Amino acid sequence: MAREIHNAIVLRRSDWRDYDRMLTLLTPEGRIEAVARGCRRPKSPLLSAAEPFTAGEYTLYKSIAHYQVEQYRSTDTFYPLREDYERLKHAAYYLKLAEMISLPDQPCQPLFDLLLRALAHITYGETAPEIVTMAFELHLLASLGLSPSMDRCVRCGVQVDSAAWFDAEGGGVVCEKCRKTLPDISNGARRIMMRVPMTRFDALSKLTGHPDAPEAARFTRRFTSLRPEMHVPSAPDIREIF
Repeated sequence: MAREIHNAIVLRRSDWRDYDRMLTLLTPEGRIEAVARGCRRPKSPLLSAAEPFTAGEYTLYKSIAHYQVEQYRSTDTFYPLREDYERLKHAAYYLKLAEMISLPDQPCQPLFDLLLRALAHITYGETAPEIVTMAFELHLLASLGLSPSMDRCVRCGVQVDSAAWFDAEGGGVVCEKCRKTLPDISNGARRIMMRVPMTRFDALSKLTGHPDAPEAARFTRRFTSLRPEMHVPSAPDIREIF
């Protein structure tokens, strides 16, 4: 067996056999399925290593059949999430998106770093969870080359620099000539969606109380939900990861 050390975040767990759990881990090197043997025993040193959201350094043994967790060193469990169900739902959505986007043995350092930042801000920050989620979605879309077009009409290509209309399925804003029956989007919301992918998470607090932020969050959620690569519920069943 080969011994490997990975920085990892637990995306999901499922009970396996009498005292074990199967873990889905996100690492910078890709998604990994690993068994935490005996972790469900009360005094197991791997008890907290097998909880969703836990981040740390995992020592794994790779056999022919699967990876096995030998030991781990925690860096953060993001425990306060469990005391705020609203933020927990948002954070669970991040885990589901990360699981869907990541692939085994496919490096994903940017996704790993983004997930850590988003979890830290949804757990310990004071920014509204809807704004943190919007930022997570827009940063993730940008990293995948799927950002909505917010400055040019997706139908005719004309420059858009004011209030416009939004075609979530088509890929972004449209001009008045092409709008037909599409919903309108304010200039403030349009500019927020355009700038957030270039904004650090620690600067998101400036959007708290912004009158156009809720609108931008709604359009971002709609746009994200229509991307085949990212089609997961905005608030997945918490039981899917615990």
